[in-house]
Amino acid sequence: HETGALRWFDVAVVPLAEVEDAVASYVPQNGAVGVFLLTIPTQGESEGQAKEMCFRAKRKTKNSDVVVGLSQSAGDVIAFARELLALRRVQEETPELQGDRVARIEVQARISDVQGHLESELGRAFDDARWYRENHRPKPYVHAKLNALASDLADARFAKAPRLHNELLGRIKPSSSAIAARNALLRHMVLNTGEPRLGIMRHPAEGGLFTSLLEATHLYLQTVEGWRFVTPTDDDDPCRLAPVWAAARDFLQSNARRAVPLTEIYDVWRGTPFGIKNGLLPVLAVAFLLSQRTIAFYREGIFQARVSDLDMEYLAQAPEDIHLRWMDLSETSRRLLSDLADVIRDLDETNTLTHLEPIDVGRGLVAIHDRLPPWVGRTQHLSADAKRLRQLLKQANDPNKLIFDDIPELVGGRALEVLDGARLREISKQVREGLRELQRAYPNMLHRLRETLLAELQVHNASPPLLAELRARADNIRRISGDHRLEAFVVRLAQFHGTDEGMESLASMAINKPARDWVDADIDRATIELAAMAQQFIRAEVFAHVKGRRNKRHAMAVVVGMGGRTKPVHDEFDVTDRERGEVDTLIKRLDTVLKDSGEARRNVILAALAELSAEHLKAAATPQRVPASKNKRAASQP
Repeated sequence: HETGALRWFDVAVVPLAEVEDAVASYVPQNGAVGVFLLTIPTQGESEGQAKEMCFRAKRKTKNSDVVVGLSQSAGDVIAFARELLALRRVQEETPELQGDRVARIEVQARISDVQGHLESELGRAFDDARWYRENHRPKPYVHAKLNALASDLADARFAKAPRLHNELLGRIKPSSSAIAARNALLRHMVLNTGEPRLGIMRHPAEGGLFTSLLEATHLYLQTVEGWRFVTPTDDDDPCRLAPVWAAARDFLQSNARRAVPLTEIYDVWRGTPFGIKNGLLPVLAVAFLLSQRTIAFYREGIFQARVSDLDMEYLAQAPEDIHLRWMDLSETSRRLLSDLADVIRDLDETNTLTHLEPIDVGRGLVAIHDRLPPWVGRTQHLSADAKRLRQLLKQANDPNKLIFDDIPELVGGRALEVLDGARLREISKQVREGLRELQRAYPNMLHRLRETLLAELQVHNASPPLLAELRARADNIRRISGDHRLEAFVVRLAQFHGTDEGMESLASMAINKPARDWVDADIDRATIELAAMAQQFIRAEVFAHVKGRRNKRHAMAVVVGMGGRTKPVHDEFDVTDRERGEVDTLIKRLDTVLKDSGEARRNVILAALAELSAEHLKAAATPQRVPASKNKRAASQP
C-alpha cells in the first residue's frame, strides 16, 4: 500500500534434523523476501535438543530473512502426512479402482478428510509455534501477527524502496498487454524527448504509465531547456528515487574501467534495500540513462552516439546486450579533453563542440576520420604515426577508451594517469599533425596528378588564364580524333578548372575506376595514363587543320648547320596563341635592329640569325660557334 510493491514470504515445513542445512542453502525464488520454516521433530528429538537446533539454525541466515518455528503440537502432522501420501499412492497405483466407482469415491473422500485434518494441524502448529530469528529472542505469533512480522521484515530489508504505484508493471511478470504498453512508452522516451507528455496523445495504456512513473515521480519535467529527463534530488523527490539513482551512479563509478551490463544495474535495484519489481526496471533504466550526460551507452559492445528505438528493443528483450560506462573525468582527463577539443575545432570548422564531454569529443575525432576519402583509408603513403592514428579511429567504438586509454598509449606510450602537462600537449600536437596529414593526403595526391598532367600538356601553371586557354584548346579539337577514349579526355579538359573534383574525374576516366575504389597502384597507373593521353591531345592539336580547325598551336622545327658540319643543331618547340603576340613584338624589334645596322646584304642578316638561333638551342644540342665567313650557311625548315 505504501510502496506499490507486493511482498511475500515462502512457507515450508522441514524435518528438525535438516533445519540447519535448509537455512544455509535457502535462496529466495520468484520474488520472495524470505521464508518461514516450521520444523517437525522426526527422530524423537527432545525439547532441549530441538531448541538448540533452532538456535544454531537462525545464526546461519545469510542474505535473506529466514524465520524458524518450533511447535510442541506438531506431532500429529507426521501421522496425517504419511496417511495422505499412502492414500494418494493407492489412488494412483491401484488398478482395481479403475472398475470400482464406489471405491474411487471412498478413497477420494478419505483423502479430502485427511487433507483437511492435516491443514488444521498445520494451522494449529503455526499458531502454537515459537519463532526464532536472528538477533531476537524466540517468540510466539498467531497467524495475524505472522503477517505483521512479514511486513516488518520486508520494510526493514527494503527500507529505501521507491513509491511507484502502478499495477501493470509493479510485479515480477507483467502481462503481455502491460509489456506492450511499456515498450511503447520506451519508444516515446527516446524519440519524443522534449515534447509534453512525450508526444503521447489522449489516454492509451502507455499514457497511464507515463503519468504514474514519469510525471508523478518528477522524472520528466519542463526546465529552462524545455521538457527533459532530470535527476531526482532531495528537494524534489516525491517517490524516493534519489537513492535509486545514487546507487546506480555509485555502482558505475566503482566499475569505471569497464562497461557494465545493464543486468548488473538491475541486480542492484531489485536487491536490498530497494526491491524494485522486474516490470519497472526498463522504464527506470531509460529514465536514468537519459537524465545523465556522463554515461556512455553500448549495444552489443558497440558504442552508440545516441539512443534509438532499436536500442529499446534490445533493452526490453535482451538487457544483457546493453552496457553502460561511467565517464569519470580527473583533472588530467579534462586537460586532455580540452586539448583534443581544440584540435577538432581547428580541423573541423563545422564542429563548435558546445558540450565538452567525452562523447562529443570522441564523436568529433571519429567524424573527421569518417569524412576522409576512401583512398586515404587504404594508402600506405603516410607516416607511421598517421597510419597508427588512422587505424585507431577506424576501430574506435568507445569514446572513453579512445580518448583516455588508446590515444595516450598510442601517442604518449604511457597511461594517462602518469602523464604531465608537457606530455599532454605533445599528445594533442601529434594527434593534430596526424589528422592534418590524413586530411591533406588526398588533395596532395590530386595536386601531384594535376602538375603531371599540366606539364605534359605544356601548361606552365594552374593560373586561371592558362586554364582558360587549355579549355579553348580542348574545345578546338573536339570530335576530330575518332578515338572515344581521347574524346572523353578532351570533353573533360574542356570543362577543367583545376579543381580537385575535375582532377578526380580525369583520373577516374584514365584508369576506368571510380575514386571510391582507388588504391596506391591505381594512382601510379593514372599518372602514366594521363601523361599518355596528354601526348595524344597535343598530337591531335597539330593536325587540327586537317579538319578545318584553326591551329591553336604552331609547331616548328629549326635546323642550323654551320661551317660545313655534318651534324646540325636542331630542336622542336611550340608557340601558343597567347605567345603569338610576344613573337610578333620580338620580330618587330629584331627587324628594327637589323635595319638600323645599315646592313642590307641578305647573307649577313641570315648569318646573324643563324648564330643567334644556335645560341638558344644549346638545351637540345651544343653547337660550336665559328667565326663569321662567307662559308656560313643557315637553313630554316617549318
